[in-house]
Amino acid sequence: MPPSAILAVDQGSSSSRCVAFDADLKPLARATRRLATSRPEPGMVEHDPADLLAGVVATVREAMEAIDLPVAGIGIANQTESFVIWERDGGRAVSPVVSWQDRRAAGLCRELAAHPTGRRVRELTGLALDPTFSAPKLAWLFARDPDLHARAAGGELAFGDVACWLAWHLGGGRHVTEPSNACRTLLVDLTTLTWDAALLDLFGVPAALLPEIRRSDDLDVRAGGHPAGVDAPVAAVLGDQPAALYGQGCTSPGMAALTLGTGAFLWSNVGPERPRPPQGVLATAAWHTDRFGPTYALEAFGANAGNALAILRSLGLIPKGWASAAPDWSRPHPVVVPAPAGLGTPRWDGADRITVLGASGTTSPEQLASACLAGVAHQIADALEAMEAQARPTGPLRVGGGLAADTALLQTVADLSGRSLEVAADLEATTLAATAVGLPGPEGPAEAAGRTIAPRLDGAGRARERERWHEAVDVHLATADGG
Repeated sequence: MPPSAILAVDQGSSSSRCVAFDADLKPLARATRRLATSRPEPGMVEHDPADLLAGVVATVREAMEAIDLPVAGIGIANQTESFVIWERDGGRAVSPVVSWQDRRAAGLCRELAAHPTGRRVRELTGLALDPTFSAPKLAWLFARDPDLHARAAGGELAFGDVACWLAWHLGGGRHVTEPSNACRTLLVDLTTLTWDAALLDLFGVPAALLPEIRRSDDLDVRAGGHPAGVDAPVAAVLGDQPAALYGQGCTSPGMAALTLGTGAFLWSNVGPERPRPPQGVLATAAWHTDRFGPTYALEAFGANAGNALAILRSLGLIPKGWASAAPDWSRPHPVVVPAPAGLGTPRWDGADRITVLGASGTTSPEQLASACLAGVAHQIADALEAMEAQARPTGPLRVGGGLAADTALLQTVADLSGRSLEVAADLEATTLAATAVGLPGPEGPAEAAGRTIAPRLDGAGRARERERWHEAVDVHLATADGG
């Protein structure tokens, strides 16, 4: 058989990327385009759908030109909760890409929480009634534009996650999605993995607007005749975090992966049975493939990682040119609660602020910077502890994502969680996953680990630092509203 390539599209919150692989999943070429973000009003976060599509087309063309090989198939990994609405006739977008980061529907979520179905959202979906997910923001758009709702009910419009939007344009109008994306809308019954009539009614979403839910490796979409210039099946789609879980080889129940990027995302494979998650932890679909069948996951979320460190640098709390360093636990040091995006699992508190405790006139800028790093690591340890309330993940915690290149952060996470970390050889494993799920090549995802990081802090020291952290979080929350 002549050589061919596999294209993996990774559509994130800040960039479009395409990686070309050979049949053994060895990277051959990479291309990236930045994705602009707009914030038209406080709490609103949007992208231009045409800009997003153009970025994907450009990176696909660039990768193909670099390898000069026929393409056997395309995989897509995408930011899950972001969505767009477009016209079925012609594909023109009638909404922006409304980002998962967008908080415009926070008030609506509070209102819907009192509704009988609203009180059952977690039971039905495994998720929280939170504006992170798609349906509340979709309801917000409909409430402000009744004509949009009428057109949706009349079958003129299509709704979809970012991968659904891309597949529609690349595949000549096929309107399909898969479970790891569909379940993040708050419109899917997690047990049956189908659209739920009661949830559609709660958010006022017409069924005519929604895509067909298919297997993650059976989209029945073929790219061809599009400016991307590729003629190949879109053979697999996964949301970004399920893709990271798969890409790091966590295909057996009990295996867990941590992806460090803008936030910190902790996922654990729990197998074919729907889990009942502990407080503060989410249950969700990981994938549904021919090889593994329906697979569920637990998700714990640290809202602050790369975003917090970037803000702390801009404020001067992390000095310019500072070489990232783990805290020296043997010396007095402050505690920093870096929560510019609020606190995630298990607190789910939206107070977006930074609290510094225990700093003095002798605290050096370097000590303060290390305490900021520790604050991010503490939030990851919080998420892991919440998840382990149901079941402790087996083996080392597998770690990937761009921020996993920061060895000091990883050492601090290992120290404060008491867990060994197995760092992925390819830190951006999401692109590997979208190919390995359903395309030619190895039967499973890449599992090569780059290195292992073991805890250095003993149990007594860990307990002391965690106690100080919890006290600092209590102060942080108590003073959030000026109390």
